[in-house]
Amino acid sequence: MTVSVWWLIAALIVSVALEVLVVRVATAACLSYAPLSGDETDSVTYQRSLFTPGERALLGVWGGLVAAGLLWWLGAAYDSGWLVALGLLAWLGALAWDVWTWERVAASVKFVSWRRGWQHSTRRVPVSQVHQLHVVEKESVVPLGFARVRIAACYIALEMADGKAIKLPRTAVIGGLERVENVANFVRLQMQMVEDTRKRVAAEKRAEARRAGKPSPDEERDLRKELIKLRRQAAGRGTPEA
Repeated sequence: MTVSVWWLIAALIVSVALEVLVVRVATAACLSYAPLSGDETDSVTYQRSLFTPGERALLGVWGGLVAAGLLWWLGAAYDSGWLVALGLLAWLGALAWDVWTWERVAASVKFVSWRRGWQHSTRRVPVSQVHQLHVVEKESVVPLGFARVRIAACYIALEMADGKAIKLPRTAVIGGLERVENVANFVRLQMQMVEDTRKRVAAEKRAEARRAGKPSPDEERDLRKELIKLRRQAAGRGTPEA
């Protein structure tokens, strides 16, 4: 039996589209059951896309999906049920590996959380400890026979108050950049709220000190500097000439 090459293309598209759909449903259910932020609610999230360039873990996923599409096409061409069954096994293997190596990022009011791999422990940093945040885009070149395709990935880079730099999981720019920007903007908003709270608390402490007739920490520091200066001047005047 002869089957058109267009059926091969269709089988590959079905293999990829079905895998993306199932992974999306599975990961959404996982996040709703066990948010990355723990007791906090995951306000905004993004996750690694199947089309993220430069991800070695995705090579096995794509290999399984291509093998599945090819086996389904051959099974239809030769009317072979066992080839179709092998294609299903390859597809299930690709699905399992994609979920097993799944990477995602979530932000809540208090934390930025991320996880690499299905069984890897979740890492979490307080928003109050984030000094700066950047959205980084990185371009990659993928050779496709005689052509070279340029595709880009994006991720969030954190600079912590202690000087430590953290790179969060990556995703594809196409279809993922907007989600990454949403997470970044949400974290920036929380950082601004933390800074505003610190300023308000400091102002309240200064006001309480003035009401109690005590100098504020800044005023007390200035008074100590002035006292040290006066003591040095007095000591200089009291030194007898030779």
